[in-house]
Amino acid sequence: MARASLPPLVVLLAGDELTRSITTSCLEASGYDVLSARTAGEVEALLLSQTVLRRVDVLVTDADVRDAVEGVSLGAVARCLDPAVGVIYTTRSPRTLPDAIVAGAPCLRTPYHAHQLVRLIADLPRSPEPARTAARRAA
Repeated sequence: MARASLPPLVVLLAGDELTRSITTSCLEASGYDVLSARTAGEVEALLLSQTVLRRVDVLVTDADVRDAVEGVSLGAVARCLDPAVGVIYTTRSPRTLPDAIVAGAPCLRTPYHAHQLVRLIADLPRSPEPARTAARRAA
């Protein structure tokens, strides 16, 4: 199946099960494929997976999740692997986000309504597909 015919893939990190479930359902209803995770370590493994890496369009990471890997650091991991991936941070306290956030990544204060996240994703700048492919080959 050609890449252009696939829906955008969102990788979602949400530590709260209810938030993860509701957000996943809303994103899927809005036409996105979603891989959701409870821990930052799970998301890091997804990002490093070659089969998933080729499809990730947006990473939504809960900056408040702290386990073996911190949620806030996932944006840098995702951009290192693919500079064209969109990154959105969610957090209870946006003013306390460290300088480790990636450039141009919006922040959504929790709790949020899933439709707010859908809108943020839709508003992310899109890289043309050839640039995304070239970035992936270079990685």
